Order: sequence, then C-alpha cells, then structure tokens
Amino acid sequence: MPEGDTLFRIAAALGPALEGARVIALELPRSDRRCDALVGRRIERVEARGKNLLIFFDEGTVLHTHLRMSGAWHLYREGERWKRSEATATAILAVPGYVAVCFRAPIVRLLRASALRGDRLLGGLGPDLLGDGFDAAEALRRLRALDEVPLGVAIMDQRVVAGIGNVYKSELLFRRRLDPFAPVRAYSDEELSAMLDLGRRLLQANVEPRDPSGAYRGPTAHYLHTRTTRAGFDRGRRPVSVYGREGRACYDCGAAIQMRRQGTMMRSTYFCPRCQPARAAPAPSAAPATPAETMQPDGSAPSSDGSAPSSDGSTRSVS
Repeated sequence: MPEGDTLFRIAAALGPALEGARVIALELPRSDRRCDALVGRRIERVEARGKNLLIFFDEGTVLHTHLRMSGAWHLYREGERWKRSEATATAILAVPGYVAVCFRAPIVRLLRASALRGDRLLGGLGPDLLGDGFDAAEALRRLRALDEVPLGVAIMDQRVVAGIGNVYKSELLFRRRLDPFAPVRAYSDEELSAMLDLGRRLLQANVEPRDPSGAYRGPTAHYLHTRTTRAGFDRGRRPVSVYGREGRACYDCGAAIQMRRQGTMMRSTYFCPRCQPARAAPAPSAAPATPAETMQPDGSAPSSDGSAPSSDGSTRSVS
C-alpha cells in the first residue's frame, strides 16, 4: 500500500533519471490540461510529501500525483516495454533515455509552485514524518487539536502528520500498546510524543537513500521491498505484527488479532485486544479546536457538499 515510505522510494527512483533533464513529452491522458508549454523545460526536482509525489519544473509548474490505493509510478528506459496497459496511464513524462509513467492515479494535476502553500490538498499537510526538518512539537500540537477523535483516526489525518496509512497506523499503535479507539485526550503528551517518534523511526527504517550512482534498477524496483515493522526480526520474516493478521495469534501474547473499521471512511484497524487494552479517557475539559484545513483524513479533498469529518465521526460543514 502506498504510504509515506513508498512515495519516498518512488521519488528516490525517479529523481536520478528526471532531475536536470529536459522534457521531451508530457501527457495527462485523463485531463483536458495542455502540457505543450512544458516541453523543453527542465525538471528541477522530484519530491515526496507524505503520500503525495511532486515533480517541479523550472518555469514554476508542479505535477502533483496522489496514488491512493490504485496508483503506481513506473520508470522505463526509452523503448522498454511497459508492464501495464497504456490505456491505464494517467501521466506520461518522457526525458532523454527514460519514460516515467503513472498508472491509475486518481489525482493527477498541474499547479503553480507559488500556489502550493494555499492549495486545498497540499497546503494543510502536517509535518512529514520522513522530512529532514520534521517538527515533532508541531505534530503534537496538531494531534492535540483532535483531542476528541479516536487515536486510530487522528494519526491517519494527514493534517496532523503526513505519511501514515493503515499499515503504519496499526503497527505503530500496537508497538506502543495504545488503544486505537480511545480519544486522543486519553493519552499524555509523553505517550503521544513517543508514538510520533516511533512512527518516524519505522518509516525511516523502510526507505533507502538515493543511489549516488543513479543506477537504473528496473521499471518497478522501488516496489520490490518488504515493509518490516517488527523489532529484532530480519526483513521479510514475519514482517508485521498485526496488520492483515485478523484471527491469527498475536506473536507477543497469543491472543487472536482483531480488526475493526474506524472513521467516516471505515478504514481498517488491526489490533491485539490483550496487548492494547481499552483505555478510559478523562472527562474533556473544553471543546477541542478543529484544524482549519479542509483536507480529509486520507489527504484527499473534502466531499462534494463541502463537509469535513467532525470529532464524533460524522460530517459537518466547513466555511
């Protein structure tokens, strides 16, 4: 599943082939937007922001893709046969020697770099867990603004921290022995800070730095990775503790792993009921602040009626 580590690896794979190169062709088959003005322009950098991939061009345009569950980026040598049908391509970017193809991405768009800060999808992103300048204090502040939201929903909110999806959510909360269904206010600042620190370390352990040689490793080499979240185990050997293991015995205590769905999007949360006992929350002291950004917890746009999630899991209007 494309979470923050996957996007980081995609950027690391595309960067050596694209950065500094002149655009030969750019097509967005599902868009009416013309790309002729970008032909001949230079690609400045390829960057991952949480679950988003950004490709910056030297004249100030940015190609933004969000893969959700279905999308994938491939990198081919010029003339190499594609592994997927051209009919499913949503972005095709050709430079001398290479073609980068994005398949089945639900979000593919061009925007100006100057508009990123105020963009409805990108402007409200929280600190990136894989970013060099990760601001742990700001992430904690944003998490506290969702004090009434169940922790398993809040930690997936890309306005809090960028990069966590279903897998890391379940694994992270299991590792810290936290109840996903208790509200954020049930936890101390120390517990939440330790959780965020572990989340950053788990993602960092599953990415690879860019190959300084820029060696081409194949169209989908960046996907040939077994995500490992268990401490003390070799990569690929029983790599996760709870995710996808409903009904199986917990490696730590033997209890049956359970799965429940959370939030308005009914995202799956895997947990061990024995290792992660229910946490009673103290009475709320005041109504929590609500983040002003209008992004949904998965980093997508708000619903068509302008609603956004409320603390009780329903929807409310945003201005």
